[in-house]
Amino acid sequence: MEFLILLGAPGAGKGTLSRVLQKQDHFLPVSTGERIRHEMADPSSSFGLRAKPYMDRGDYLPDALALELFAQLVTEYAEADRLVLDGYPRTVPQGEHFLNWCQEQGHRCLACVRLEVPVEDAVARIEQRRVCSQCRAPYHLQNRPPKLPGICDLCGGRLMLREDDDSERLQRRLQRYEELTRPLLDWFAERDLGLSLDGNQPPETLRETLMAFLSREKL
Repeated sequence: MEFLILLGAPGAGKGTLSRVLQKQDHFLPVSTGERIRHEMADPSSSFGLRAKPYMDRGDYLPDALALELFAQLVTEYAEADRLVLDGYPRTVPQGEHFLNWCQEQGHRCLACVRLEVPVEDAVARIEQRRVCSQCRAPYHLQNRPPKLPGICDLCGGRLMLREDDDSERLQRRLQRYEELTRPLLDWFAERDLGLSLDGNQPPETLRETLMAFLSREKL
């Protein structure tokens, strides 16, 4: 497998860039946050029950629980797949485990990309985003609105704020990002795998810059 890691504060545009890379470059988006929310919605999920206290307060999962989730996720993909990781790794210990695992298993980490967006811009984006209460399809009221207000185009479900987008949990997530995730890009940069991009650029521009970076790394 080949992996591309996306880092950024909540609202930085990781999901949007993931979808562009999926459409144009055949990467497969892997969002640990979406998987956690799916597990939490299943009352029979042991993992969902263990993750719920952390998610409810807008906190990161402990490293051990995050590693457990990642180990399960990668079993769902083929050896030849190219994955965009959104949500793992998030801390330096997770990054260490991830690169060691890649080396042991013969996989490749292409780059760790940080999308830099001012906090006020990220918060403004989050206030506009919605998710379907049934199929979890994402929307943005300004950039990617539904055809009918408040209704999912795909299944007709009701659109709502994402569960962790309320102001209290959002502030906690932003705090944890600054404390635990921002140092991770520096850690990857020390290994010639880090790339910082202006997250306010159009997604196509971000993709072009990223592809140019990856092409140079192959030379």
